[in-house]
Formats: sequence, C-alpha cells, structure tokens
Amino acid sequence: MTSSTENSTGHKRLTRAGLAFVTTSALFLGACGFGGGGDDSAEGAGLNPGDYTVATNEGVSDSVVVNGTIEPIRSVNISTPVQSEVEKVAVKAGDRVQPQQFLASMNSEQLERQLEVQQKQQANAQADAQAQVDQARAALNAHQESVNNGTNEAIRAAQAQVNQAQAAYDAAVAANGGPRMINRGIAAVERAAGDISSNLGIRTAPPAAPQAPAAPAVPAPVAPEQPGQPGQPGQLSPEQLAQLTGENAGGGAGGGAAVGAGMSVEEASAALEDAKAGLAAARSAAAQEGNQLQAQLDSATRQAETAQLGDGDGTLEYQVRESTIYAPMAGLVTSVDVREGDIPQGKLLTIADDSRLVIRSDVRESDVPNVKEGDRVEFTTTATGKKTFKGRVTRIAPASDSVASGNENPMQGMKQQGNNKSNEVTFPVEIEVTGDKEGLLLGGSARAEIITAEAKDALNVPLDAVYGEDNDQKVLVLATDGDDATSGTVEERKVKTGASNDVDVAVTGGELKPGDIVINWPDEYQGRLGETVEITDPNFNADQVRQAREKKERTTATVTVTSTRRAAEGQQ
Repeated sequence: MTSSTENSTGHKRLTRAGLAFVTTSALFLGACGFGGGGDDSAEGAGLNPGDYTVATNEGVSDSVVVNGTIEPIRSVNISTPVQSEVEKVAVKAGDRVQPQQFLASMNSEQLERQLEVQQKQQANAQADAQAQVDQARAALNAHQESVNNGTNEAIRAAQAQVNQAQAAYDAAVAANGGPRMINRGIAAVERAAGDISSNLGIRTAPPAAPQAPAAPAVPAPVAPEQPGQPGQPGQLSPEQLAQLTGENAGGGAGGGAAVGAGMSVEEASAALEDAKAGLAAARSAAAQEGNQLQAQLDSATRQAETAQLGDGDGTLEYQVRESTIYAPMAGLVTSVDVREGDIPQGKLLTIADDSRLVIRSDVRESDVPNVKEGDRVEFTTTATGKKTFKGRVTRIAPASDSVASGNENPMQGMKQQGNNKSNEVTFPVEIEVTGDKEGLLLGGSARAEIITAEAKDALNVPLDAVYGEDNDQKVLVLATDGDDATSGTVEERKVKTGASNDVDVAVTGGELKPGDIVINWPDEYQGRLGETVEITDPNFNADQVRQAREKKERTTATVTVTSTRRAAEGQQ
C-alpha cells in the first residue's frame, strides 16, 4: 500500500527557462574543474561554463519526493452471515453500482422454513399468554365485585357474628343493669368500635341507645352461617354461643326468650369486640387476596408482552433479511470473490468509493518537519506517462509505522539499500488527488513531489551565488552594455532571498533584475570589483539574456537536480 521515500535532499525541484538544463550541466563541469571558477590562479580569465547564471523570473521551490499507491478514499468488503450457497451474483469486477442496488442473493429456503415454524410457535405462545391474562383478570374482577356488593363469604360470615354478638350484648345490658349499665355498655362498645375502626381505616356508626325498660323480651339471635373455630380472635366458641342463645340459662326450647341472660355485660362486651376484630380480619384478608390477584394479573400481562416480542433472538429474521445483498454506497466493484453455487467463507465482493482518490505513501523522519497538511503536490504515474496530476497533503501520521503497529523497536522492519541496513524511520502520509483524475488506476503507482517551500515568479539564482548576512545579502553580476555583449564589469548588488533548495534560491527583492548575469562563485571575483571580465563560454546564448530582460513568456523546464558541490563531494 505504501512505498519508500526517495532521498529528498538529493532530489529537489528546480524550475527555470530553457537555460536551466544547460546551466546545470555547466555547474557540474565547473565543479569538476573545467570552468574558470575552479582555478584560483586564473586571474583575469573569463567566465567559463558553470561560472555564471542568467537571472530569470521562474521562481524556486523545495520539495520532498515520495512513491506511493493510488487508492480510493474508502473501500468496503461485502460479506453475509448466511451459511448457504450463493444463489445469484448480479455484478462483476469493473461494474459501477449505486446505493441499494441489488448485488447478490443466498439460498434462504431452509432459513425461511425455520422462521415459519418459529413464528407459529410464537403465535401459540402469545395465545396461551393472553388466556392467562384473561383468566387472572376475571378472577380479580369477581373478587372485587364480591367485596363491593357484600357477597364475599368470609366477610359475610364475620358480619353475621358481629350482628349476633351485638344482639347478645344488648340483651345482657337490658337484663343486668338498667339505664346506667346501658349507658356504660354503650360507651364501652363505642370505644371498642372506635379502636377497631381506627385500625381498619373505616367509620362505624355507634349503636343506638336502647330504651330503659324493665326486662324487655328480646328475640332469639340469628345463628351465624359460618361459625368460627374456637380460640381464634373474633370467633365465638361453642360455650359462648350457648350462652348467647340462652341454652345455659333456661335450656330447652324456651331459652330463646332469654338471649344473653346467661352472660354478664362484660362477657357480652368482650364477645362483641372479638366479633368486630374478626370482621376486620376478614376484610383485611379479602384485601390481601385482591392484591395477590392483582399481582397475578400483572405477571400474566408481562408474560404476554414478552410473548408478543417473540421467543427467538431475531437471528433467523436477520439471516433471512441478509440473504439478499444490496450496495451500501455508490462506487466501483473492484473484486467479486464468489461464484453462483459457492458457499462463501469470507467476503463476497468489494466496492471502492472512487469519487475521491488518495495516494498513500511514507515520508522519512528527517523530512517530516518540512511537510505539512495542505502542501501542494504534483505527481505522475506509470500508466499515464509524463502527464502531471495535482494533489494536496491531507494527513501526516503522528506515529511511525513501527509504533502504530505495536513494534517496540522502531528500527525493526526497516528497508534495506544495497548491502547496508537503513535506520530511517518513516511516517505514513496521505495525499488527496485534486482536479483531473482521468487515466488514474486504483492500485497504480505514483511518484509524488510534495512542494514544501515555494516562491512563485521570483528571480532564480544559484544558492552559492548569494553571500553575506541574512539582512545584508549580496550577489556579483557582470554588467554588460547590451543584451548580446560578451563582456562586462563586475558589480555588487544587494538582494533579499526567499524559498530555497539545495541548489537554487529565490531572490524576492533588492537590486537584481531579470536578465542580469550572476557570477556563481563570488569568492573568486570579490577582489575584482570594477574590472572588465569576458564571457569565454562558447555556448553563451545572448537570446536568453534578452528574453529574460524583456519578460517574454517562456517554456518552463522542470528538472530534478543534485547540487554540483554535493555531487563533487560524492565523487571524492
């Protein structure tokens, strides 16, 4: 995916007129000793090839050259969870697709049968759950209705005992105390009834005060429908019932006229309080039963809701849905990895979003400080020949490949050059293609030149021709009388410089003008200011001087050069 970075110090970009290539050759010859500048004893000699440069308005740029691979902005591998044979493939490599376009389908007959069985089971479970809800609701409604209309068996039996005990109490008071006892009995009953009502949260009407007659006849009490068990609170024992009915007072059939006569007022009052407590307990038990029935209804409702969601985990539905594959985005089908009848073991096909293209490459650690996001890029490809494309740097990785991959030793896995192991660390860089993309191939190789510094339309002179401090830089020029003059006077000119590379520097201000003949080796001519020097280079072209001075449009030549002095050092 990525490739190695070329030597950015040995490969720089120089833009010049047609003279650029000629001058480069001359510089090399001069560095090898074939020019007058290389001979310090040749005082008075003329300017030989490599000793001078015609200043031109072409600008200077510095760059880092890298090799990379053209890739889409994103690529998607299409796969499926369905483990069955491929039924149909509707596309081939090279086809363009649109979002939601049909791509392929899998055989889903078995999955659909399994899903049908699951759905039937689910429907049956839902029906059973709903029946449980209906049953629980009916039981709760029946219970609530029995409590509200007084037909609850337990409450009705307890109420009957309260009524019976009340009648016995009234009879005992009438037989044993007269009005004073009656009033005291009433007060006691009212207190007991108030305590019970307070505990139950209900209001009970106090019993009406009886008349004060002398031993009135009291009708026999009604026997309770469901007599309680002896020993339980609020339930009368057989002995108490016998007393209340007068069986111990007169016995026989005639005892009914003396109801309660066998009990004291205190005993009758206690029996009444027990009966009322039993009534409260019956009502409390009925309320608890209602809460239990409500809880059963709530539980049945939740189970029914769960049944509505289905008894499966959705796997079958998902697999049936995923058995038909559609394009997730627009793009180019770059590969189809299955055929009809195959059972896929991985991806089915790949779609690349080639609406945007990028070049993914690596930049050497030493060049990273010079490269920044937004830098202009020019590149060529093997498939398109000399055609130049444009781009820009969109991403520089904050970590090297070795660190990003978890390699503890950043020196491991480095590239080798010849027999020497390289210790250079590289950082991934991404370059987005801008403008024309015609002819670019996905996966094709690209040679990209990242422009790290640039001075457009500045005067272009050799870097070695400039001398002095930063705020007091100068060059030497050969001032001639005419465009075609082959001799002139050595003069000094002040300049301001801008972008530079290992070979050239841009002159952005000062006294230098287009067409001036700049002396490349000022150290050899600083002592000859004001002297007349001839141009002895047989290849000197006066037209270049004239064209530069007239600022005519020129055909630019783009070359990659190595500094002549650096080349000479490499030969030593």
